[in-house]
Amino acid sequence: MDRYMEGKLTALHNAGVKARIVEKTIGFCCGVLILTLLPYVHLGFFYWIWSPGKPTVDRDRCTCDCFDTVFRGAYEWPPSAYKHFYFNCTSNTLKIWSVVVVGLLAMYECLRYVGPLLWNRRLRSSMFALFLSSVYPHYYGWWGLINYLNEDYYPQWRHQLFFSLTELLSTVMVVHLCSTASRVTPWKLLVVFNVNLVHIVIGALDQFIENVIRRGGQHFEAARDLGLMAPDVFHVLVAYFELAALAERENTRIVRLFHREELAASVLIVTLFSILGKNL
Repeated sequence: MDRYMEGKLTALHNAGVKARIVEKTIGFCCGVLILTLLPYVHLGFFYWIWSPGKPTVDRDRCTCDCFDTVFRGAYEWPPSAYKHFYFNCTSNTLKIWSVVVVGLLAMYECLRYVGPLLWNRRLRSSMFALFLSSVYPHYYGWWGLINYLNEDYYPQWRHQLFFSLTELLSTVMVVHLCSTASRVTPWKLLVVFNVNLVHIVIGALDQFIENVIRRGGQHFEAARDLGLMAPDVFHVLVAYFELAALAERENTRIVRLFHREELAASVLIVTLFSILGKNL
């Protein structure tokens, strides 16, 4: 009897180990695949749009006068020959590297968490849809931070950093709620609602009204603004309907899900953060 029970427990343990290995493998493969393909799609799209109007680079005769060649050591001195990729050894290069690492690790960890949920059918579809819709705003912000540091354009850097950090707060909550094991509560949905409402207000005042509604921007600017605004609106709508579903289950109104102090704090936070984000 003891041997029988020991055998069953061993088989159960081995099955659990195999399941965890499969989950980790799926998460790893999802992370590597998406992180590898995303720049191909992004830069390939840019190449398709802009390369016809750009002059061809003469790789045999061009020089990189701005390349300090420090990381090349004694092998090379300025001016350098053509390079597919090069970097200067400056403090901004370190900052850019930090942004790259943080962005890649954050995306990888999200995919490593969401992938097994999808495989094991423990994924909450509404939150997964929000997660997918947030990929473009995050990628745009990540790429923007890199470019602003690269060009020493610090006024826009602070503005974009505000968007990226608050977007990250919303996405952390969304990823948490992607699991059906995570309980959907009013305050969690309120975080998602508030953050994206702030983004809608600032985005509308920044460029959306001028570029899209008044048609004052170029086509690529209007497409960019639509791509950034649509996920924010989607987040607000999904959070609202999830709150409505909670209120219906509890046979009450949405406002009754919160204390008056919570509602007052929510209005104050949205107002202050909108003002802060607009003036950064």
